[in-house]
Amino acid sequence: MLNKLAHVCIVVRDYDEAIQWYTEKLGLELRSDNPFGNGYRWVTLGTGGNSSHQDTEIVFYQPGPREEDSRMARLGQISKWVFGTDDCRGDVELLRSRGVKIVDGPSDLPWGVQAMFEDLYGNTFVMVEGKEMQG
Repeated sequence: MLNKLAHVCIVVRDYDEAIQWYTEKLGLELRSDNPFGNGYRWVTLGTGGNSSHQDTEIVFYQPGPREEDSRMARLGQISKWVFGTDDCRGDVELLRSRGVKIVDGPSDLPWGVQAMFEDLYGNTFVMVEGKEMQG
């Protein structure tokens, strides 16, 4: 049976450009960068400080020259993913200082403090500092 979400993919224009933005702006950790022919690379990133690599990894996908232009039309069109944080307001200020576009929040919501930001391709992501649930 399925037991975890291992990878999620983001369509990127350029591997190196995406690696630089995601590691420098968001502080993600480059986990792998391996060529596997015809200009394709297996590039994965994850949240830092997890030496066991058990969390979900992001995989960059750069369409090749023989692929249809329609694949690049998906650039900036992914659904919203949610990153967890311990300090949403502090992280929003840090991301702003790094030039990341904050498109919403931070806002107090029933489930915690939430903000939304964009990557260099226009993909939007949510960041949530969850509230402690009381029983």
